[in-house]
Amino acid sequence: MISIQKHWLLAILLLGVITTGCGKNSPLRGTVTYEDGTPVTVGTVNFSSGTVLARGTIRSDGSFVVGTLKDADGLPSGEYKVYIQGAEVVIPNSVRNLGVDSMGTPVQSMPAFQQLVDRKYMCENQTPLVCMVPAPGNRFNVVVEKPARVRR
Repeated sequence: MISIQKHWLLAILLLGVITTGCGKNSPLRGTVTYEDGTPVTVGTVNFSSGTVLARGTIRSDGSFVVGTLKDADGLPSGEYKVYIQGAEVVIPNSVRNLGVDSMGTPVQSMPAFQQLVDRKYMCENQTPLVCMVPAPGNRFNVVVEKPARVRR
């Protein structure tokens, strides 16, 4: 009888640890802009703690909202490396018509893409950006440099 009570007590304690260990996510939103204040208009902002990956899609005005399991559900407290993926656009007139293949199907070249942010912001291992969550005002604004060939 005492053995069964010990098992129930252990199970209740374990359940308490599991449920309190799953902390509440903090909401987070922000913008991605260049040093001159113009917005980065496409891509994904990623937040990685090593165990948690959250992301937010960059909108045309540079804004984003972070989600972990679904859009805008926030992320757990902690320190995150912040990096940007998909911040590139198709260079106009880069797709070339190469003629037709043996079946008469038009053949085109692959489009060329242009990076919108410096490479150092595109890899978790190289990014200088770090965010502490929860962030003041639940905001984290990212300021990035343009890649050398895009700078004006």
